[in-house]
Amino acid sequence: MTFWQELQTVIRVRYPDAVCLGGACYLRLNGGNLAKVESASSGGYYDGLRLTVLNRLSGPVDTVSLRSWDLPHRKGSESKRGEDAGWDVCRPSPDIGALWELAEKYLCLFREPDSEMR
Repeated sequence: MTFWQELQTVIRVRYPDAVCLGGACYLRLNGGNLAKVESASSGGYYDGLRLTVLNRLSGPVDTVSLRSWDLPHRKGSESKRGEDAGWDVCRPSPDIGALWELAEKYLCLFREPDSEMR
């Protein structure tokens, strides 16, 4: 499953009414706000999320990028290649579930305080 497909699966569990078009998913928040969720890449690899809160009347309210390095790090393994170890590049796949939990914390800032959680 691709990064984008995994992300859509995680989003639809929490927001079954999410609208996913092109490379973005739109979620309804309180007060006429929407959240736009996009996958973010660096170095040709998808490694994070870009979240934008949009107000229907005034436009963008806030934007934040969450990257895999914003998450607690997992321990890496030692290279067994001797002299070539300096050339080893480890690109672990990002933990989409953990990224989404961090995104949920951000989106909670834009919900009404007395509204119940979904």
